[in-house]
Parts: sequence; C-alpha cells; structure tokens
Amino acid sequence: MIKVGTIQLYKLGEVVKILKENFNFTIDNPTLCRKASKLNAYVIYNEKKYIPKDIIYHLTANMRYLETKINTQKIIENKIESIKQDISTYDKKHKINPLTAIQRIKTNNNNTTKFIKAFLELTEEIKNIKEETQKEIKNMKEETQKEIKNIKEETQKEIKNKDEEIFKLKQIIQNIQKQTQINLNKELISTLNNPIYKKSKNNFYITNKKIFNIYKRNN
Repeated sequence: MIKVGTIQLYKLGEVVKILKENFNFTIDNPTLCRKASKLNAYVIYNEKKYIPKDIIYHLTANMRYLETKINTQKIIENKIESIKQDISTYDKKHKINPLTAIQRIKTNNNNTTKFIKAFLELTEEIKNIKEETQKEIKNMKEETQKEIKNIKEETQKEIKNKDEEIFKLKQIIQNIQKQTQINLNKELISTLNNPIYKKSKNNFYITNKKIFNIYKRNN
C-alpha cells in the first residue's frame, strides 16, 4: 500500500486479501484483475496500477445483474474521477521534479559530483536540442504552408486564364457557326432567285404533270 496525501492505494494482491478478511469475499487475482478492468477501478500512479481504498467495497458487487453492474460502474467512475483530481492536486503541491531533486543532492564524493554535473549538462543540452528542433519544425511548417498557398494561388490563376481562353474559343466558334449559317442562307436565297433554277424547277413541274396525265389515261 502507498499513500498519496490522505488517499490509500493498494496493489491487486493486497485487495484480494482485504476482500477476504474485511468483507468475507473470496476471489483470486486473475478474476479480480478482470473485474477491476471491466469496472475501470484502477488508478495509475508512477506508471503502476493501484486500486484505491474507497473502491474496494464495490468490488464485492454481483456483476450478473445488469442493474447492479450499471450502478456499480457509475459509482466507481465518479469516485475514481474525484480520486484522480485529489492525487493531481497533491502532486502539484508536494511532488518534487526529478531534476530538482538531483540538483539538491549534496555530497562530498567527487565521482558523484561529476556524475550529477554531467547529468545536468546533458539535460540542459537535450532541452536546447528540443527547443531548436521545435523552432526548425515550426519554420519548416510555416515555409511549407507558404509554398502551398503560393501553389494554390498560381493554380487558381492558371485555371482562370484557361477558363478565359476556353470562353474566347467558344465565342469564336459561335461566331463562325453564326456566319456560316448566314452564308448558307444567302446562298440558298441566291439559288432560289436564279433564273436557271426557276426554269429547271418549272420544267420539272411540267414533266411530272405530263407523266401524271399519261398514267391517268392508261388507268
């Protein structure tokens, strides 16, 4: 068991023992592990899983009944959320940063002093590298966005120019079609007004009439 302020956190094996001794509830480690996982009854602290003291009693609930399961999940969810907030508040007030803890170490051992100094220098160097890397990434991102913007603008200009060219071509085609139709109409009118065409048309009419009359007499 560990204490974080007033909060008591227990390991899985400890909870199995507490359930048996305090609540007359027998359960093995694997079964409790699955049950706690389904109920989200764990709190992770320093990268390890713990079950808070206030949650232990609720692990005796019978999960076979749906209503009991839902109610238990809701109770545990609310309590876990509150416990996490309390732990976070406590850590902010009391937990010492590992680097700060190393800086506070006082020793007469020369090797230890050299190690601490080298570690602090390395930490500072890593910090600087991270900052420089972040700046470079930011600059690259800005340059990339600028290039993308320029490409988009150029593309839009090209599309606009192409659209204008297409529009002009359509206008030219329409004008050609219009002029062609006008010319055809003129040619047709000219042909119809031509004396030769009129005579030919008249002869065609007379010939057809004669043929019709002959056909009529014979029948």
